[in-house]
Amino acid sequence: MSDKADTSRIEVACCLGLTDSQAFHYPAPIARHPSVAKVRLLRPQRSAYGIYPGTDYILTSRLLPLRLTQMYIHCLRLARRREVKAFVSFNPFPYGLIPFFAARRYGKAIHFGFIGPDWYRHMRSARRNLLLPMVKKADFITATGERMREEIVACGVEASKVAILPHCIDIERFPVNEPAKAKYDCVYVGKLIRRKRVDVLLRAFAKVLEVRPGSRFCIVGDGPLRRNLSRLADEIGLGTAVDFAGYRRDVQNYLSKSRINVMSSSQEGFPFSIVEGICCGAVPVSTPVGTIGDLIRDGENGLLFPEEDAPALAAAILRLLEDRALYDRLRRKVLLMRDEFSYDRATAVWDPWIRSLAE
Repeated sequence: MSDKADTSRIEVACCLGLTDSQAFHYPAPIARHPSVAKVRLLRPQRSAYGIYPGTDYILTSRLLPLRLTQMYIHCLRLARRREVKAFVSFNPFPYGLIPFFAARRYGKAIHFGFIGPDWYRHMRSARRNLLLPMVKKADFITATGERMREEIVACGVEASKVAILPHCIDIERFPVNEPAKAKYDCVYVGKLIRRKRVDVLLRAFAKVLEVRPGSRFCIVGDGPLRRNLSRLADEIGLGTAVDFAGYRRDVQNYLSKSRINVMSSSQEGFPFSIVEGICCGAVPVSTPVGTIGDLIRDGENGLLFPEEDAPALAAAILRLLEDRALYDRLRRKVLLMRDEFSYDRATAVWDPWIRSLAE
């Protein structure tokens, strides 16, 4: 059935300010919906992961002021198209505000998606007074977990409009690990920025190394703190026990060669890296910030530790490295979660709203 022949199929426009992997994965479940003919992606560049079938790019400037202006002009043009029924946005400020005004002007539906720490950051700042009234007028809102959903509803948003959207990935790209052949005991995947608290990870690794001298660790990612973190690793004696792999598009190759996936952030929504680690069978050890505690339950499918507590993180890692029965039990539970992050699961969340648009 061709897009042109089926007039019941719709187009969806999406303003994106995401990472390359997120810009590939988030629109994919929408494009997979049988009622969607095309997803128009407004972004400064194409994702390095490629172009998912059913998506099409409208490229904008890399310079932020010009980018936002161009996005608004494109949104107005798209909103005038009969086929475009809705605008989708993630990172609501500023990428939700732009399509909001275009959608309201031409009577098109609007979605706000909160991922990462967006909800918490915006609601605790002066932006709340600008953003919250718009969110209340949105037709569909998605959150990363039940805790965030409850907070959105508590702010006066109609509960029927708010759904939990799982981080989704192409799970077939993420091979399941073989713990006995693992190259690394622990891996961290993410930006090297302050709120990720990678310094806590390194200090915990040093304590693990004191007990298990042959342990290996890997830091996958880049950012403004890389030089400082590399220096810290040398100062606390990690030496060659830790690899700084830098920014990688093939993170699955590191996660699938690791036994444990660690995260010590002080602020998060629900990190993609935990999802990717779960799909590879790497047991998560994390702080319980954001909506992480909604899906990772201490002692059941991972281990949780308090923020900024390097000794507690080290103790959690050592528990998994030294208690084979515990590790195997948690890993089995982790692998049972794999399908929860498939494109099909996310498409099912979008389904009622998209079907209502196509009627």
